[in-house]
Amino acid sequence: MYNFQSNSRATSRAKRKKTNIILNGSIVIVLILIVFVSYSIFSSGDNKAASQKSVQASSEKQSVHNIKKDKPAAKKSSTSNQTNNDSSSQDQTQNDQTNSDTASAGNSSSSSLGSSQSSSTTSPAPETPAQTGQQHVTSYDSSSQDWQEMLQTISSAAGIDQSKMTVWFLGSDKSNPGGSVGTVSAKAKGSQKYRVYLQWDGSGYKATKVEPAS
Repeated sequence: MYNFQSNSRATSRAKRKKTNIILNGSIVIVLILIVFVSYSIFSSGDNKAASQKSVQASSEKQSVHNIKKDKPAAKKSSTSNQTNNDSSSQDQTQNDQTNSDTASAGNSSSSSLGSSQSSSTTSPAPETPAQTGQQHVTSYDSSSQDWQEMLQTISSAAGIDQSKMTVWFLGSDKSNPGGSVGTVSAKAKGSQKYRVYLQWDGSGYKATKVEPAS
């Protein structure tokens, strides 16, 4: 009886020990699997991060290289544009200078031609009727020689200085064909007016009559 119980206990202990070993082994295996899976996940994440960093670094290097490569081209293009601008400016200046010289030459030629034509078309002053023997026709133009001679004759006949004389009228004498008449006075206020009759005698104007005028 005692031996049977002892065998049962020994068998039970052996089973428990075996069960514990199996459980402990299973737990160890599970832990190992967990550690392995975790390591695989983190290792994969690190590799991806390193790969991304490597790609980013490579991209940045390529961008820097392209920028450095583009700078000489930009400088060369800027220099070329500056050269073209300078050339265009120089050509424009030369064209302006040429046009200016051509215009100056044209103006000089025109001036010379105008002066030559003016000299060639200028005719001598016409002779007076007294010089040619033609019949005299009195001119009442204030810029004519007749007008100036008539004023001198009137000034002398009326006794008034020509520079201080006011001319009220000077024209044809309707009562005497071929004669002239003028009305004058001194410039002083209230001065007496005089009517002076003139006649052309073949060589100049002479006063034929002087009378007060109202």
